[in-house]
Amino acid sequence: FRPEYAQIKNLINKFPDIPHLALTATADKATQQDIIKQLNLKDAELFLSSFRRKNIELKVLPSKKRYEVIKKHIINNKGGVGIIYCLSRKSTEQLATKLKKDGFKAAFYHGAMASDKRQKIQNQFQRDDVQIICATIAFGMGIDKSNVRWVIHYNLPKNIESYYQEIGRAGRDGVDSQALLFFSYGDITVLRSFVTGSDASEHFKKVQLSKLDRMLEFCQASSCRTNMVLSYFGEHTSNPCGNCDNCKNPPQNFDGTIIAQKAFSAVKRTGQQITIPLLVDIIR
Repeated sequence: FRPEYAQIKNLINKFPDIPHLALTATADKATQQDIIKQLNLKDAELFLSSFRRKNIELKVLPSKKRYEVIKKHIINNKGGVGIIYCLSRKSTEQLATKLKKDGFKAAFYHGAMASDKRQKIQNQFQRDDVQIICATIAFGMGIDKSNVRWVIHYNLPKNIESYYQEIGRAGRDGVDSQALLFFSYGDITVLRSFVTGSDASEHFKKVQLSKLDRMLEFCQASSCRTNMVLSYFGEHTSNPCGNCDNCKNPPQNFDGTIIAQKAFSAVKRTGQQITIPLLVDIIR
């Protein structure tokens, strides 16, 4: 909960007879209660609509050859408008440069840019002069562009709330759209280091690491991804969405007991001191 938001309760306390309404796009139960507590709302009624976004296809892919996959995706979507979210400012600039060299109308956007330049890029995107924005999470607040056909996460989001809020910038016109997320354990390591290395309280760190674990579970899920997100927000259903990669192409399962036993045996026999690549070489 942003410190600036918490100050709103001063206005509520000063004008107690004025009706007030707190709105947000994606909030789990803990966040809902936090809003009520931080704003000091008394006997507040709670209204929830469904979190399901039926027209957005969810897909998770390994981070190998990301640029080639992105390039193919853009070509297959015939130049449709899209947003690519990156973890760092540098990667937004590098990715936009590569896309422009390959003939795409792309631009980068991040918080370190001058405000007039950010506004210029945003206006170009709204007019379709720029079709692809490579951006950090600084881009998106207040964006209400109806024809965004896809959102790509070049890196792993820090939590499901951020992920679901960011993919919600696609398909606002109700037309079928896509959300593609690239997953790597390297991103997990980086995001965990951001949390553990911060000056935040231990409670805050614990909560953020728990949210990151839920993001990891989403990426590793073998069942319906949409249902997993809905469950996270307290909306439970057993009916598969039919519009995520796991529903369209269910993973093939196999009994990995013996394989796992061999792997654990090799870990033990090498004194639990070697790297995963070396462990793989030994098992092979």
